[in-house]
Amino acid sequence: MNAQSLGSSLPLRRPLFSGRPLPPGRPLQSIWLPLITPIAVLASVFVFSVVAQAGYTVLGGTPVTQGQMRVDEGDLEQLKATHPSPSPSFTLKETRVEADISGVLARVRVSQVFQNPHSQRLEALYVFPLPENCAVDAYSFQIGERVIVGEVKRKAEARQEYEQARDEGRKAALLEQERANVFSQAVANIPAGSEVTVNIEYVHPLEIDEDRYVFRFPMVVGPRYIPGTQVTRPNVGRGWAADTDQVPDASRITPDFLPEGMRNGNDVFVSVNIDGAMPIQQIVPVTHELDIQQPSETHAVVTLKNQSTIADKDFVVEYRLAGDNSTLASLAHRESGAKNGYVMLALQPKWSVEPAEIAPREMILVLDTSGSMNGPAISQLRLFADHVLDHLNPDDRFRIIAFSDRSTAFRPTPIEANDANIQSAKQFVRGLRAGGGTNLLPALQLALGGDADESARPRYMVLMTDALVGNDHSILHYLQKPEFQDARVFPIAFGAAPNDYLISRAAEMGRGFSMQVTNQDNSPAIAERFHELTSQPYMTDLQIDWGGLVVKDQVPARLPDLYAGKPLIVLGRYDTPATGTITLKGNVSGQAVQMGLELELPEQEAAHDSIGPVWARQRIRQIWNRNVGKETPQGRQEITELGLKHQLMTQYTSFIAVEKELSTPPQGQLITEAVPVMMPEGMTEQSVGRPRAAAKPNQASRQAATRAASPQPQASTNPPPASGGNYSGGSGGGGGPIGPITGIVSLGGAAAAMMRRRKTRSTNEANASDPSNKDLTR
Repeated sequence: MNAQSLGSSLPLRRPLFSGRPLPPGRPLQSIWLPLITPIAVLASVFVFSVVAQAGYTVLGGTPVTQGQMRVDEGDLEQLKATHPSPSPSFTLKETRVEADISGVLARVRVSQVFQNPHSQRLEALYVFPLPENCAVDAYSFQIGERVIVGEVKRKAEARQEYEQARDEGRKAALLEQERANVFSQAVANIPAGSEVTVNIEYVHPLEIDEDRYVFRFPMVVGPRYIPGTQVTRPNVGRGWAADTDQVPDASRITPDFLPEGMRNGNDVFVSVNIDGAMPIQQIVPVTHELDIQQPSETHAVVTLKNQSTIADKDFVVEYRLAGDNSTLASLAHRESGAKNGYVMLALQPKWSVEPAEIAPREMILVLDTSGSMNGPAISQLRLFADHVLDHLNPDDRFRIIAFSDRSTAFRPTPIEANDANIQSAKQFVRGLRAGGGTNLLPALQLALGGDADESARPRYMVLMTDALVGNDHSILHYLQKPEFQDARVFPIAFGAAPNDYLISRAAEMGRGFSMQVTNQDNSPAIAERFHELTSQPYMTDLQIDWGGLVVKDQVPARLPDLYAGKPLIVLGRYDTPATGTITLKGNVSGQAVQMGLELELPEQEAAHDSIGPVWARQRIRQIWNRNVGKETPQGRQEITELGLKHQLMTQYTSFIAVEKELSTPPQGQLITEAVPVMMPEGMTEQSVGRPRAAAKPNQASRQAATRAASPQPQASTNPPPASGGNYSGGSGGGGGPIGPITGIVSLGGAAAAMMRRRKTRSTNEANASDPSNKDLTR
């Protein structure tokens, strides 16, 4: 990979720094790292699914125009039972996604087309996801030929301006952040029979593993488990869940979903333009069938094969870049005359320290068996857990905790990773069934609480879940407790639409890394990659010595552990242009390593203007992580100021777009309609504990702003999951089919693991009886 492959604007004129080789005779404990060479990537077998069919019907006797969708008469009657005054046509007509990828950054433009099928003016409400690490920095809406550009204001101010414009009959749009990955949209005064197109633009870093790049676009907010006691005040939103003392904004993150077998009118069109700057070796359509055009070896255009899809699962595409060498690179941006410039480093060193014998570990598997995991997700989880167990070392200890409404431990204390215990554990995992709520926090308290291991061995917690909970902040706050700083947390996301906010932040705070297993993935192949990463030595105690350069507000401030093949992205701002040498320092297996880099902070650089918003978003992330679960006035002020200065969406700032004067006098009354979302692929209403009969209705107008409380999930009175607790749907409680290749891989891995453990045990016994064998390794 050359420097050009790491930018948001191409081409670059030159690489800005390079590594230096190890001088002859230099001792191993102080190593100057060469430029990286990609490690051989494990060949994975991917299971592809056929794109879901639309499966909708037409209202009898009524003509349907192109692009319009109407509800069948029978389905309309079903909707009326839960959605008062529903329209036979859906409000959200389509979503168009256009992504431009250059190096490690993606610039994405999202257009949402809202239509008013009513004879009155309409206010449309929509709750939808975006990537949790994205910087939303542009917003507008268009009606006819008119384009109204939005601006960022304080959240309360933006809300007040929107409501005033709405009440006056002016057209307005408001975009608010509910979570880092959940946003709400309100569009007011759409005229009868008219359309409004809302445009959202954001930039975010890609996920990278060695030479593999992953682009994700989330499409639906999955149903959240809402713990706690219902509050007495009116709900703050219109969702199906009541606000509680643990999730005070539950009603804002739980959009109503359609009955099973129905879809909304939202056709999603996706186009991804990839500029690799190096030959693109392979493009893998992970979740959807794709049409792939490659006009040159470094450029590809990816679109959906069937042109559009339904919004019931994340869109994921992976590609690989060819090349034997990778050049570390920096990017900088500074406007002419600006006070601050911004710099981004992409660091992926390869260390030459020989891997030492893996120290004994305590491996803690925390397995989500809640109802939202029913179907393909629980099958994928079983396969992944099975692979992890097969690859434990004989000196390791392990625990397994399964959780839904309540937590169940396989054994009360850590046990040795011998053949008998592992086979028994695998039987436990195979008996898990999905059902109940996602009561995650008690499971973490059981996993990480209690007395520490007397041997002081490192703890690796592998959290396998879709993370569809509402109390994200309480969970992340718990992981920050000082007594858990010895633990490494590795969240593995499962399902069609996992909560990537909780998944990625838990990995960041737990100094681990996260992975995702979609319903279409080969779970054992991804588990094998997990084993590779956790079995190799990783770099700790990272520091950047900036030399004579002055770089401020570095993010991340505390550099994380660096795993082989996982790059480190560092951002900062500067006010003094300069050129100098910086040094990345760290430790691998107790040996000091360092790498020198030549870095230029330019006086002016017009390219790479996405770096500023990305830095600001990561800085906001840093402040929020510091205070998660315990917001402070200082943190609120810092985040607000960054959002206003960089015109970014934050927890405390919103985008507001309002027409200044009435284009036409408002006609008729204003009605409010929320866009119902689809149930994520693989989930059912019953499996997530919310049958349609128990759902509370929507209100037809904004004057009735609050609603009766929905039934809260009750503590399960069923046997624990290992005993075949309450479950429904799927195949045998979510067992699902296992393909022949996957089965062979799983069985082969089990046999190899058993032989490895027996061989190791024999070697250990021989070493114990013969001191001359003490230098033998496994």
